[in-house]
Amino acid sequence: MRVAADTTSVYSEHANLFRKNRTTSQLEADSIMQLVIANAKRYEKSLSSYESEIYVKGRAEILRQNKLIRFAHHVFPVNRKTKDIVFEMISHSKYEAPNIYYHDFKALNGNAIPNYRKQQEFMNFLNLNVYAPTAYNEGYLMPLAKNAFRFYKFDLREVIEEDGLKIYKIRFLPNQWSMKLMSGDLYIIDKYWTVDKIDISGRYSFADFNLVMSFSRDYRWFVLPETASLFIRYHILGNAVVSNYDAAFKYQSVEWIEENNTPRRKRSLDLSNYFRLSSDTIPIIRDTTFWNKKRKIPLLPEEEILYEKSQLFKEVDPDSTLNLRFLKATEKITNSIRFNNKTMRLRYSGFLNPFRMGYSKKNGFTYKQKVRFTKRFENDKEFRVNPSLGFVSRRKEVFFDVPIYWDYLPKKMGSFSLTGGNENTGYSSEIMDELNEMLKDSTFTFEDLNMQYFRHYYLTFRHNIEIFNGFQVSADLSYHKRTAIKKPNLIDDDLEEDITDIINDRYNDFTPLVRFTYTPRQYYRMDGKRKEYVYSRFPTASVEFARGVPGVLNSTGNYTRIEGEINQSIPIGMLRIFNYHLSAGAYTLKKSTYFSDFEYFRRRNFPDTWEDQIGGVFNLLDSEWFNASDRYFQAHFMYESPFVLFQLFNTKLASRLVLSERFYFSTLTTPALPSYSEIGYGIGNQLFNVGVFAGFKRYEYQSIGFKFTFEIFN
Repeated sequence: MRVAADTTSVYSEHANLFRKNRTTSQLEADSIMQLVIANAKRYEKSLSSYESEIYVKGRAEILRQNKLIRFAHHVFPVNRKTKDIVFEMISHSKYEAPNIYYHDFKALNGNAIPNYRKQQEFMNFLNLNVYAPTAYNEGYLMPLAKNAFRFYKFDLREVIEEDGLKIYKIRFLPNQWSMKLMSGDLYIIDKYWTVDKIDISGRYSFADFNLVMSFSRDYRWFVLPETASLFIRYHILGNAVVSNYDAAFKYQSVEWIEENNTPRRKRSLDLSNYFRLSSDTIPIIRDTTFWNKKRKIPLLPEEEILYEKSQLFKEVDPDSTLNLRFLKATEKITNSIRFNNKTMRLRYSGFLNPFRMGYSKKNGFTYKQKVRFTKRFENDKEFRVNPSLGFVSRRKEVFFDVPIYWDYLPKKMGSFSLTGGNENTGYSSEIMDELNEMLKDSTFTFEDLNMQYFRHYYLTFRHNIEIFNGFQVSADLSYHKRTAIKKPNLIDDDLEEDITDIINDRYNDFTPLVRFTYTPRQYYRMDGKRKEYVYSRFPTASVEFARGVPGVLNSTGNYTRIEGEINQSIPIGMLRIFNYHLSAGAYTLKKSTYFSDFEYFRRRNFPDTWEDQIGGVFNLLDSEWFNASDRYFQAHFMYESPFVLFQLFNTKLASRLVLSERFYFSTLTTPALPSYSEIGYGIGNQLFNVGVFAGFKRYEYQSIGFKFTFEIFN
């Protein structure tokens, strides 16, 4: 229920910081916003659930295009069949918890049928909780956050008298430009200190957007929107596409959370209900009587003309033109390809998909292909085959793996898997021991010695099961085959003669392994009977024990490997995150030749680490160092924030290019390399991530390099 706020305390310590050098209208706006922000916490989670019918009218038009628009589908939803489309949708929407929404489309009509991404575009913007501190999966900081005065400045622009209410129009602007801040107007109802309307503008991917949302004045659902209008303009690669949407809401049920004094129960770890857009089988309804009844927002004259033209030329196949067929063929080559039916899914990354490419100093250009085939059975059991193939240009190496999974008990994450593939080339412990002696007093480098001696192929059978929530146990049976590469090219003839006898051998290892992984208070969701981990506010710890067993399929390895790791992502205030990853390992009971091949300390050829795809690894460390020691300790840290160095420039250009800044620090200790560290700085947005790194060996500068990866859009 909406109640008038307590007006006895107007200014908090935050507001007092802004009293100096501010106009009367700004001080009045600060006073009002303090009351609104105080109320926001009460209304942020005031609803337990609601259901509504949403009518949406949309229009999308290509204003300017060139040949590069064939790649546009990677960046924004575009329909090239029709340059100017108008469509209508009706969705049954359901809300069950913060940031948990369902949108189930019930009807669709238009002069062209919008694709899935076009259907999803507006619905994503509708999921706005105006009283929450952040919006759109923490992508933006809202002006009603408790620390909003650090990021926004407010100004009272107008006082409006309407329907017996006094409404304050307050302009808010960012103190510094950022892609994670917005600007616009808030319309605040006097005495109740609630939002009557919000008009916000911001930057989304490679688009500018404006969203105007009016809220109900009915006390039964005053925190919910009544109407919404969205304008989006994409401009990239010389192309310009605009989309306009208008929506009207009709609420069928609203349930509020009852306030009482009973002790709060610990929040459930089950987050099974989450945002979902259902559009597999949307009925296309052409009946004008139906739409005249359902239409909440009248069609404009030009929109009616577009409808009429589509009826006159509905027999014309837009795919008949040679140009369009060429564009569609190009899209299939550069875009991810998807195929679905009731129980099967097929995904292919696309032969020339730019988001499967990257670059770093050590690896050079990297290129990867992925195929994902899934077949689902009764009770959500699943069979999956996920082969991948990649190329690393600087080392002229091809990497592949073919994992096959059978998820036999999805609600307990129970699965069997069989994986075959290859790994980085390396060298044996015998060569490693000799080299470590040489490196103590030698100026040799790995480039001089050309130490890539053995190719590595493996086959692993694994069983994984969850014992209880957050605690998993895996058991592996692995077979490794290492074949010598007979081109040592050593600069020391005596050393070459000694090592040649070693590299002519082949080594086979049969290695059973057991792994334990635990995350306290692991939040999860259930997709049918399939369990998926979401997040936890506690660290994830893993430990594994591997034992080389000689005599199995000509295996010779006789050793023990022990490793452990701990990692965590910690939110530390609005839009800031601190990540860390610590791990250590050692080979013990070494009774045979072995290969230093740690699970958590190895060369990663392709970006597949933290969310930014750059951090969490050593980017400048020579590949040979990963095989040079029988024990190690490493630590990786990353701090991410949208407001660090670029706030010094305070320019719109920076806000258009930079979504977040990241600072990296990594350190490594091994017997062969007692002290190695890397520091780095990176920026990123929805399209790419780039980082610059400097490496230090024993606190002496060694090298500098950068890494660039495309961000894969979901």
